[in-house]
Amino acid sequence: MSMYSKFAAWYDRIFPFSPGVYAFLSHHLGDRGGPVLDLGCGTGDYCAAFTREGIQAVGRDLDLEMIAQAMARSPRTEFHVLDMALFSQLPGPWSMIFSIGNTAAHLPQNRFWACVEDIAENLLQHGVWIVQVMNWDYVLGLPAFSFPPKIMDGATFHRAYEDITPEGLTFRTGLDIDGQRVFDDCVRLHPMTSTAIIDGHAERGFRLVEHVSDYAGSGFDPEVFSANIFVFTR
Repeated sequence: MSMYSKFAAWYDRIFPFSPGVYAFLSHHLGDRGGPVLDLGCGTGDYCAAFTREGIQAVGRDLDLEMIAQAMARSPRTEFHVLDMALFSQLPGPWSMIFSIGNTAAHLPQNRFWACVEDIAENLLQHGVWIVQVMNWDYVLGLPAFSFPPKIMDGATFHRAYEDITPEGLTFRTGLDIDGQRVFDDCVRLHPMTSTAIIDGHAERGFRLVEHVSDYAGSGFDPEVFSANIFVFTR
């Protein structure tokens, strides 16, 4: 069982649907219409929101438990259990492809860039590619980093980055319910600086449309811990 399956039942409370994130995605989709593809859809709430708006949306996630919840939430939406780097097995092309929540950092760099090249081939003309990772510029200057605990009714979710190097780091999670530790687990992540992400996309024919630190559109500062959100087009 994967780390994410272990807290799938709590996922929507830990990472609830954000109207601000959906507004950001919708803004950049503009009047292109669908289809849109979510690489790392989790429990599928953003795909479900697009479906409610009458826009064809497809979600994929590698975690079976997450996809089971997504399918129960939005039976009219198409979901697949699939590695994000293998998304080209799905029929396209796409008006917008997005990967949020630091999903892309799970891919080693060679697999990430192969995925980006597939995205370039599978976007409609003037299509949009949105990718969010952590502000690795900030994190790579630290030996370790702990997120503030996320406290919910009866539960506390813990996250930390350990053994941080430019080649990779350990992402450790833990969940306490009623004061008892339910699980501890970890996964390897692959950080990449903002410059590397921007330059690598430019080399593959992408144009940077927006680079911000949050979904409200705040300017990006490499010295402040934040999200790292890129909007590209072809």
